[in-house]
Amino acid sequence: FINNLPFGQDTTCFSTGDASGSTSQAANIVEAMEAGATTFLVDEDTCATNFMIRDARMQALVAPEKEPITAFIQKVGPLFSQKGVSTVMVIGGTGDFF
Repeated sequence: FINNLPFGQDTTCFSTGDASGSTSQAANIVEAMEAGATTFLVDEDTCATNFMIRDARMQALVAPEKEPITAFIQKVGPLFSQKGVSTVMVIGGTGDFF
């Protein structure tokens, strides 16, 4: 989920005492999967928006190879098809994406 950090920081073994909402949410998802979670219950209203989605304007503004965050919306399908992890999401403001 997280790549291309400032100063070339490695994301494969990353630690910080001051994580952003998107970094925290990505870490929580990975840790839940490592613990054996098979379903995520997500309330979009309480999530980090820049972690959840990337609309067309942001995709045009930031080249994919420079993008530090892979949006959750891009991983939902592969999480299910490749890992068997389902997602149930309550949506309010990002209905265009579902």
